[in-house]
Amino acid sequence: MKNQIKKLEETLSKVAGVEIDLTFARTNMVTLAWDGEDKEVFNRLQKYFEGKLFGHEYDAECDMSVCCINI
Repeated sequence: MKNQIKKLEETLSKVAGVEIDLTFARTNMVTLAWDGEDKEVFNRLQKYFEGKLFGHEYDAECDMSVCCINI
C-alpha cells in the first residue's frame, strides 16, 4: 500500500507541477497538500479529478494549501 501511495503522489505531483502529499483523512476521504498558495495547482488537480475536489484552503501560518476528495 505504501508503494501505491508513493506512486500516486508522484503522478499527482507531475499533474500539479509541485510536490503533492496525500493523507487519508477518513475511510472515504483523502487530503492533498502542497507548499504555498498557488491557485493554479488546485486548478490543474481539479481538472485532473474532473471537478470532484472540494475544501480548498490556504493556511498562511504554515504556508500550505490543501483540498480534499471523497473516494
